[in-house]
Amino acid sequence: MGFRSLETRSKNYLFYLFALALLLFFTGLGERDLWAPVEPRYAEIVRIMFDQGDWIVPTVNGDLYTDKPILYFWLVLIASHIAGAVNEWTLRLPAALAGIGFVWTTYLLGRDFYGARVGLIAAAALATSMRVIWEARWAHIDMVFGLFFLLAIYFGASSLLRKGGKHEILLAYVCMGLAVLAKGLIGIVLPALLLAAFAVVRRDWRVIADAKLPLGIPILLLVVAPWFYLVNSATDGKWLADFIYVHHIQRYTGGVGHWQPFYYYFTTLPVDFLPWTVFAIPAVFAYFPYRQLRQRPIPLFFFLWFLAVFLFFSLSDTKRDLYLLPLLPAVALLVGNYIDDLAQKQLPESALYRWLSQLFFSAVAIIGLAVPIIAWVVRRQTFWISLPAAVVLAVGGILTVVFIRKHRPLKVVTAVTLLMTLTMVCVSIWILPYVDRFKSRRPFSRQVKKVVPATAPLYVYDDNMHDFNFYTERKVIPVLSSPGEVANVLRQSGRSYMLIKDRDLKTLSMLAPEEIVITDSVGSTTWNLIALRAEPAQ
Repeated sequence: MGFRSLETRSKNYLFYLFALALLLFFTGLGERDLWAPVEPRYAEIVRIMFDQGDWIVPTVNGDLYTDKPILYFWLVLIASHIAGAVNEWTLRLPAALAGIGFVWTTYLLGRDFYGARVGLIAAAALATSMRVIWEARWAHIDMVFGLFFLLAIYFGASSLLRKGGKHEILLAYVCMGLAVLAKGLIGIVLPALLLAAFAVVRRDWRVIADAKLPLGIPILLLVVAPWFYLVNSATDGKWLADFIYVHHIQRYTGGVGHWQPFYYYFTTLPVDFLPWTVFAIPAVFAYFPYRQLRQRPIPLFFFLWFLAVFLFFSLSDTKRDLYLLPLLPAVALLVGNYIDDLAQKQLPESALYRWLSQLFFSAVAIIGLAVPIIAWVVRRQTFWISLPAAVVLAVGGILTVVFIRKHRPLKVVTAVTLLMTLTMVCVSIWILPYVDRFKSRRPFSRQVKKVVPATAPLYVYDDNMHDFNFYTERKVIPVLSSPGEVANVLRQSGRSYMLIKDRDLKTLSMLAPEEIVITDSVGSTTWNLIALRAEPAQ
């Protein structure tokens, strides 16, 4: 096959993957409201920056926001200025676009290092894995970070492993800088760990020289330094101090907010990569033993990529399942190679592959058959909205099992990809809008905005989700954290209001039920708007 034919096929594959990602990540993207805790916070940060014309200092509810750098907020600001407002669509758009780039870059890695078909299978598996679908449809910075980290890996590997030009490594530094602006110093730490591990295991110190550090570090600083300097100057050093100490040192060593045991990722990674985990497990055993890995630089590089990310986050006290997003392309490439080798009869179909995959997709089919029955018995109004997804699960699960039994691995990939894509389309169109009524505070917030005068103080009791800020369009809603703080507000002159959950209201004896102005239930939580009247002078 000639070069022109290969180039055409590659372009076709990119188009197919674009269409696949578009269906997965963009269907109903802006149709549901903001879901706490992260989405309302990010939306409110961008809303304040949008209203004030500020592109430097992120704040939320009157406080400096030092948790994450600026890149995601810049991308949402750009989208919001084009659309004319900050909304659910513009807030999630950067993650969805980054999801497309994440999938494409995985294909390019597979194509350049293993072949176009391996790249296509790997990219399709990545796009339809549980974690990637969720992160590309959710207003999180991790998909944007994951894209720039993956691009840094792509350009770095192309240069160091002689698949591209030797100066492509400089593009890796640009991408590392953007990764830092997306999530922080992890954008430097992870690539540096991978480079060091590769040099040590290979005992090839020329890799360090080939990394062109004297040129790369200034390029990285040129990308990163301007905003860090501006935000640090604007906040008298507070932003950078909190960012480094609280959100890097303390978070890594102290488990701030998300402490988990060492083995945590052994339980979450298999779930995050579903349904392709059932192929990744036999793939790990199929290529065992790994004694010759040191002499094979390309497989070694991808293995160390997985290992560096997995061990780094496992050693951290703070753990969240989404932190492993940067290593999922490496797992997808393993699956792509495995399926391709099965299709070419270069590997036998192991009993583990046959039984694990058949059991899993038989279970998927059974779940598809059971969902409508369960919906009819438990919550009858959900029967019709669950039916399309249930049909896809049942039919897709059965077809996949048939193709496994017929020893058609490429058709298995097609069936699983269609199963996940059509299921996600059904979930996006019918199920997520239904779930929205149990997650969204927008309807209640709109009522509050109508009732409470713009000049009247509004407080919230023991809650920091920020969706009330965004939907009532209030820059600051002070949080009252104790009965004593409520009592202090009652001593002030004038009328004010407070948002409070029903369970908290029962613990505050100084508030009478007749002071409730409006009530609304969001899921299992009942919210009240209380009119606070000043206590009479003694």
